[in-house]
Amino acid sequence: MSPHSVDDDDETQTSQNRRRFLLGIGAATAALAGCSGSDDSDDDPDDSTTESFDAASTLPYGEWLTTAADGMLFAYANLDAAPTSGGSDASAEELPDDPLIAYPFVMSQTVTGLGQIRLSFAGLTRAISHGTPSDSSVSEITVVNQTVVAEGTFATDELDEALTDSADATYGIVYERTDTTHGYDRYEPASVPDAVTEPPVVAVAEETVVVSTDADRLERVAAAGDGDQSRFYETNETVARLLEQAGAGDLVVGEVGSLSDETFDPSETFETDPQFEPRSEEAVVASLSFAGDGATIESQFALTADDLGENRRETVTTTFGTAAVDDSASIDTTEDRLTASGTYDAESLGLRSSDGSGGDELSQAAAAELLSPETLAFRYEPPRDQQFGELSVAVTDATDAAAIRLETDSGNSTEIRPQEGSVSAGSSVIVPVESAGDSVTVFVVADDGAVGELTTQSIPADELSESAASEAVPDDALSFSYQPPNAGNFGSLTVDVVADTDAETLVAQPQEAPGLFTDRAGSLTNDEPLGAGTTLETAVDPDGDEVIVYATVGDAIGEVARWQGPN
Repeated sequence: MSPHSVDDDDETQTSQNRRRFLLGIGAATAALAGCSGSDDSDDDPDDSTTESFDAASTLPYGEWLTTAADGMLFAYANLDAAPTSGGSDASAEELPDDPLIAYPFVMSQTVTGLGQIRLSFAGLTRAISHGTPSDSSVSEITVVNQTVVAEGTFATDELDEALTDSADATYGIVYERTDTTHGYDRYEPASVPDAVTEPPVVAVAEETVVVSTDADRLERVAAAGDGDQSRFYETNETVARLLEQAGAGDLVVGEVGSLSDETFDPSETFETDPQFEPRSEEAVVASLSFAGDGATIESQFALTADDLGENRRETVTTTFGTAAVDDSASIDTTEDRLTASGTYDAESLGLRSSDGSGGDELSQAAAAELLSPETLAFRYEPPRDQQFGELSVAVTDATDAAAIRLETDSGNSTEIRPQEGSVSAGSSVIVPVESAGDSVTVFVVADDGAVGELTTQSIPADELSESAASEAVPDDALSFSYQPPNAGNFGSLTVDVVADTDAETLVAQPQEAPGLFTDRAGSLTNDEPLGAGTTLETAVDPDGDEVIVYATVGDAIGEVARWQGPN
């Protein structure tokens, strides 16, 4: 619920257009074919029910659905009921080829996951992370275009200190309290490091925190939550109908219109493969509801367009619901509308409730029997063009683990789980980390779903000085060899270690080529430093690139070499 208004009559409501980061859709009205509601027939059987449907009071996120644009991408997650990235045994790649379950799960997790990253700017990573102690707690997250709403209980004094005290500043951003907005204390950036772009604006109340890209957007959503701003579905009957048909659930996602060049595309941050993507002329709402005992999942899906076309209807009817249990899938199509539903077995999908139920707890010794800590290689990579660094955990030997999960002290999490068999040698998993004082705990998952804590690794917190760097890895210890592109867009740079070093790890990070080409060697837990014969290889942009080589020595990390590019 939104907080009680304070002096709202003196506040100015705004409705300016939006810019980037979390999810805005700026599409012309003409692009929303079938979404205006003006062409609906008076004898449409859905019309009478839609007129009596009030999304603001019926849906837990309905009050926040406002936008100045003609399109919207929104998502909602009930963290107390639905599995999150840290509480789920399934990843997007392991879900069945059934869009009725995969589309709402992947897209809602992706969008609300991005929302959780935005909430970290407000100092709420611990409040989101399962099992992490915090005086604040987040139970629900709603993302509306570029604005994130967290609902729960919040220690406002502590959040004020976290936002305004430079010693506690997240990513080095220091905020100042500037105003009161609809019962919220509003905070705007006062001091921002050069490495941080577009820091958000934050509004804090005892039961709700709102984070947005600027004060205008934040004001608009806060006003909607307070009932002083119109909601999207109030002027769009089609959206209201979609919400009524498929908007109730623990995970919900809705897409209306097309992503414009000025809005954020979730696939640019997370690799998403939902197996189904709405077309620009289609509007979609989909949801998943998790049974109280965690055994089953109910999926609801609704889509509308001016003309679905025979091929589109056939694609949906042949692919949706293929993994549903006991022929429970139901699909209804017309020329311009489609609805589908189905029941799924949660255990067969590897989906667990967010409280971690679904398996017994493994002792640390039992976890080590499945996966020896000595077979893990930990390598830290400093931030490149993002606010987070990354910790890579590679498996160097065969295991009996069904999955490996990483959880950071700052609240991020990820895991790896093969579709068949155990986690194999050569597998690796990466988790975003805060560079200062963060740590990563490795959990092992058994075949029966039992989870056990294996080990915890701290992130190097000190900076390797220039003199210490040259001593640990002398200039003549590294040799660089470049090969121009043979096929494709990137050349190849090989970094050979030709003399012994004092470095536990080396990381070769390209600055222009995609970060996925970063190569790493060694481990933060190495007893012996890297010696001659070690090789790293990374792709580079032939039009001008540079590669930075980082080394870790003890608790410090720093740059030890820089290759200036092929030109």
